[in-house]
Amino acid sequence: MSGGLKRQLGRLGNRSLDLLFLPPFDPLWRRQCSGRIHCLLYHRVDEPGRAPVLDRFGVPPIPPAALESELDFLRRQGALFLTFADLLAGVFPAPHQPGVIVCFDDGLRDNYTHGLAVLERLGIPATFFQSTALIDAERPIWEHLLYWHGAEPGRAAELAAAARRRLPSAAEVPEAEMVVFLRERCSWAELEPLLADLGDGAAAAAELCPHYPTAADLRRAHGAGHEIGSHGHHHLPRRAINAAGFERELVRSLDSLQSVLGKRPTSFSYPFDSRLPGDAEICARHVRQVATVAGQPITRASAPLALPRFTWPGPHRSPLHRRRWLWRGRL
Repeated sequence: MSGGLKRQLGRLGNRSLDLLFLPPFDPLWRRQCSGRIHCLLYHRVDEPGRAPVLDRFGVPPIPPAALESELDFLRRQGALFLTFADLLAGVFPAPHQPGVIVCFDDGLRDNYTHGLAVLERLGIPATFFQSTALIDAERPIWEHLLYWHGAEPGRAAELAAAARRRLPSAAEVPEAEMVVFLRERCSWAELEPLLADLGDGAAAAAELCPHYPTAADLRRAHGAGHEIGSHGHHHLPRRAINAAGFERELVRSLDSLQSVLGKRPTSFSYPFDSRLPGDAEICARHVRQVATVAGQPITRASAPLALPRFTWPGPHRSPLHRRRWLWRGRL
């Protein structure tokens, strides 16, 4: 049997599992999920195409109607919705009840506009993990500058040329792969001067900064009963900075959120889910809960400094595939 045929049969077999998520099986899956918490992680709540630079290189957005459909399905199944702060206070679903935490990473403005509107219509609380360099920002953060430079051929060529001049490791990287290489493989010490060489990017700011939240956006969400946690300051992956830099980023974000909200957050999620041994000890000096992306449910035995989440897998090809994600947290 050829490798291509094996892959096709494997895909067919996997798709056939969607049949296990027909409505008659809901009571079975509800029992399976009861007495524990599925933490569902989203990043952007918007229609595709409204932020083409972010669409191309970042996490795909979930349209507001799709988010509302997903959360309403769980609400109608009797799920208990809570936040990380509720969990810290001792709230937990009963043995016969599924628990759900809805959370958003990064903290783009669409979370506080489209996302918050969905939550308010359904009466569901959420946790927003905010990268604080985005708040009232007048220039894009490093990651979005990379995306902006890579999104147009002339700018992409300029970015690739600058990277090859400065970084020996980038010498053989194809232009089409340069953004991902710089994001995934380079340290902040390498990236910061490279981006400075490319200039402040007034055009990038005009295109990207409208997608960033204001302090008023955060205060409105907080005032409505939602939790605001830290997602670092510059959204730097841990692999790009040393331990001292990681701690500075965490403290700076907590200080910033305390200044905006008048309350210091107690939770943190790792940017890019990037973490190293010893990071939990650093986090424990400043927060009481840390969110990862481990693809498992939260149970009473889950460690507060390593609380797992399930990442939204992108657009679903069928209603059954969506139900499968909602009941299992993965596909």
